[in-house]
Amino acid sequence: MVNQTAGKSYSVNLRNGERYLAYLKSSHRLTDAYLNQWRTFFKERQAGFRQSPQSEGPPTGFDYDLVMLNQDVDMQFAALNSLKMGKVVVSNDKATVGFTLLDTYEFRLVRQNGRWLINEILNQSQE
Repeated sequence: MVNQTAGKSYSVNLRNGERYLAYLKSSHRLTDAYLNQWRTFFKERQAGFRQSPQSEGPPTGFDYDLVMLNQDVDMQFAALNSLKMGKVVVSNDKATVGFTLLDTYEFRLVRQNGRWLINEILNQSQE
């Protein structure tokens, strides 16, 4: 997602960002609003790299998994057996689903065309 060429400042690879978003969209489980939030994030981070150039260390904003919002995704996948469902609240065409998978999460869903889609993912342990 980030161009990291020796001796040059980091920059967001917006083309790869769009490929990533297209891959996520192919799941048919995410709203366009969710994907657009990441598109905005990529543009804001690009502006941030221009304003405050960075060429060393983890690129600011890209040092964690963008879906699970943490750095321990491999550990989370290994711990899927311990997933604990939390509170589920449905109100008309909106719902929230809580669960714990090492961290505590809340998925916010909306019903569109008769299907529930993820509109927001919150890692409440990291906030």
